[in-house]
Amino acid sequence: MKYFYVFTWLCFGFLLPNYVIAQAKSNHEAVVIKNTDALPDAEFSLKINDIVVPYSVFSVFVLPSENVEFEVLYSQSQKGYVLRQVDKQLKATSTNRWVWQAPKKPGYYKLVIESRDGQQQMQINAFVKVPSEQVEGGKLKYFHIGHYPNETELEGKDHYIVPDGYIEVTQQNQNVLVSPHFRLKEFISKQRSKFPKYVYLQGALLLKLEKIRKELELEGHPVSNMVVMSGYRTPYYNKAIGNVKFSRHVFGDAADIFVDNDGNYRMDDLNRDGKLTIADADVMASIVESLNKRDSFKGLIGGLGVYGPKSHRGAFIHIDTRGFKARWRNP
Repeated sequence: MKYFYVFTWLCFGFLLPNYVIAQAKSNHEAVVIKNTDALPDAEFSLKINDIVVPYSVFSVFVLPSENVEFEVLYSQSQKGYVLRQVDKQLKATSTNRWVWQAPKKPGYYKLVIESRDGQQQMQINAFVKVPSEQVEGGKLKYFHIGHYPNETELEGKDHYIVPDGYIEVTQQNQNVLVSPHFRLKEFISKQRSKFPKYVYLQGALLLKLEKIRKELELEGHPVSNMVVMSGYRTPYYNKAIGNVKFSRHVFGDAADIFVDNDGNYRMDDLNRDGKLTIADADVMASIVESLNKRDSFKGLIGGLGVYGPKSHRGAFIHIDTRGFKARWRNP
């Protein structure tokens, strides 16, 4: 098997202030990774405002006319890079840096950053959100959002960010990749509704999901399908199912997940003991805990809940990016 050389941390992606402080350095120690199939495409890294991603596809969620800063890090091309929206090339503010202004109209827009020789490419799926001010009576059009806590209720709760807008999900864009292995539709609130539907999603959650998935692969647990059993929940739906008012799912940075390679919508036998028990969820939880010890993961610290199987579902884990550790176990 060929050895694959990458710069330290490049394949894992950095987070910058508000998530993790990271500085681009001139010298990086080379590391050897044997299991190259477990790595996402990371020919270069891209700083998007205050996060850095190494993936061949990622997403940004912005308001109409909002500015987004892009910067190529760890450049692998001596000829530099260009940023395009459709066939239009955007003018760089400096070498490998751009400021993109989102369109005024909410919707899905495709951006591409590629090397001038065309050998390296990264796709950015930009979703311009419908501003939250358009929610009337707890609804966006005919979709029930419900009501978020007011400022008094959130006083002292710095880790709760009320949505400033919502991604409009249509039949046309629901299958768009928001990261290498996850699609927009996987995070929609489970309530019954026709299209369009609306979702609130934070980029940090996508980074955490991709890191967990990759680490499972590197630790010898192949993942062809990681199920997001529950992603975003509107306050309306969260209340309807009797969940706690301040559930992280309501704030767009939480997911209940499990590995389901055989497609039966149940957690697989990850510990290979021939049984389907909470011990399989423990395998995923141990991966998350090991990631928590790394500096590159600090900005993704959050809740970790372990749930055992029930008659109507299998085992799973809950993860979020609330900014501090929270642990619980429900056998």
